[in-house]
Amino acid sequence: MNRQRDGAREMETNGASSVEERVRMALSRAKARFPGHKADIAFPVCLPVYDLRLQVAVMAKDDLSVTSRVIMRLLNLGVRGPAEIGRLLGLTSGYVSAAAAEMLSASLIIQMPDLGIEMTAKGEKALLDGGRIQRPENRHPHVPYDPLIGRVVDVDMLDRNVVLKNGLFIVPAKPRKPRLNQVRLDEVRRVVRGDRQFQNVDLLEIVAIKDRPNLRYRDDVVLVKLDSPNASVPTFAAYRDHEYLAEESERIQRLADRGVDLTPEDLKASEASPPIYSMSATREEALLLTDINRLDREIGDLDQESQDVRETQGTTRNADERAALAARVKELEVAKLELENRLSEKESELQEATSGEFRLIRTEEHRHYLLKAIEEADSEITLVSAWIGPDAFDDEVCRLLADAINRRGVKVRIAWGMGVRRRGYEAKRNKEKGENALKPLNRMVLGNLKSNLEINIAETHEKFIICDDKFCAWGSLNWLSFRGTRDSGYRRRETSSYSSRPEDVAKWRENAEPLFLQRG
Repeated sequence: MNRQRDGAREMETNGASSVEERVRMALSRAKARFPGHKADIAFPVCLPVYDLRLQVAVMAKDDLSVTSRVIMRLLNLGVRGPAEIGRLLGLTSGYVSAAAAEMLSASLIIQMPDLGIEMTAKGEKALLDGGRIQRPENRHPHVPYDPLIGRVVDVDMLDRNVVLKNGLFIVPAKPRKPRLNQVRLDEVRRVVRGDRQFQNVDLLEIVAIKDRPNLRYRDDVVLVKLDSPNASVPTFAAYRDHEYLAEESERIQRLADRGVDLTPEDLKASEASPPIYSMSATREEALLLTDINRLDREIGDLDQESQDVRETQGTTRNADERAALAARVKELEVAKLELENRLSEKESELQEATSGEFRLIRTEEHRHYLLKAIEEADSEITLVSAWIGPDAFDDEVCRLLADAINRRGVKVRIAWGMGVRRRGYEAKRNKEKGENALKPLNRMVLGNLKSNLEINIAETHEKFIICDDKFCAWGSLNWLSFRGTRDSGYRRRETSSYSSRPEDVAKWRENAEPLFLQRG
């Protein structure tokens, strides 16, 4: 029974679309289950499990050999002597002795003082069962044991290297290795029943935990973080597809109550502050950008509320409530349309005032500007991001960066690594996640152009990009760890400012220099 998955299998099973669907589903169900709470974020997590190799005593069903079955029929007819049995069957004494040994070991026959053999009651039953017997023996199944809830569970297990390679977040629990008396036989029966080697056996008892249990991970859980106005500690709810995991949620909540940080660093909510404005922006331009930022945020809030109301519609059976919710959706749509018209007017004013040199970048637009910077750079591109991960720093970005270096001779500078020099699992996770994401780019760059790629670990929370003297962009989004997609699970809103003005480009280039002076 193999409950471990390799990296390829993990990525095939948990593609981006399926993960987003699991997150969306968990968030929707959490909002319905906890109506007095405000849903913050939902994210997939890895929970630690132990891979236990057990020694289990079983009663295995088996078939006697053809010779033994024929001999038992003769015994049933009153033929008792081994020599006579051999003569009637045309078998040598060796064949008869081997069959007799098989039956004696299974307690199906006994040998009398006169050397004759007779069937036991167990042998008579085996004869009635067509020669099928049961044998006691030991077997060694591998089963996952979840130390969080103290139970054997039926889940797939991932190795640590797969978890780290794919940048998956491990809940920072301190799992305790199980003792033999904590492993329940009924749970083991339930988990191994699909295994072919246990289909024709009865499990009698767990004899021992063999070897030293290896720590693995399960990746089938989505954690929803909810805020309550009456509690200082957030509420956490765990889901596996449609199922609310009550025990896991209770144990995870205990961790939160003890002050354990259960939210991945790169998913924590950004400060609700406007983006840093241009050094060259006039007062009129700054006011326009402030209005655009506010209107964009209000439209996003209406979108989220409208989605929440629609999801509530789908879970209620009360006709009056559904009608009221439908009316609320229409109100929100009217309000959103009004805000969108005002936003369009403000954006047109800013476009006219700045000739397109300055604008606000919304959450979902960041990816476009990142790729634009890489593709349009002629001499140098600077990328500064607190973290790096495979979601944003994917094959496309690596290929475009390598192409810029190898074909156009562009110098690529990357500064990243907020907190990765600290101790602790989260720091180690973020460091390994970033380094693994960078490996493909390092391999793609030609040997004689390696000096054109400068990567430095810098203790910075800044997020900005610079493309030659053409443009720069700065704000709240981590360019190299988050793609900037708006989805119903992460509920993240990120904004940045874009400028093609020489003063702003020069200012951010000056700001970048200290990040590359001291090698990390």
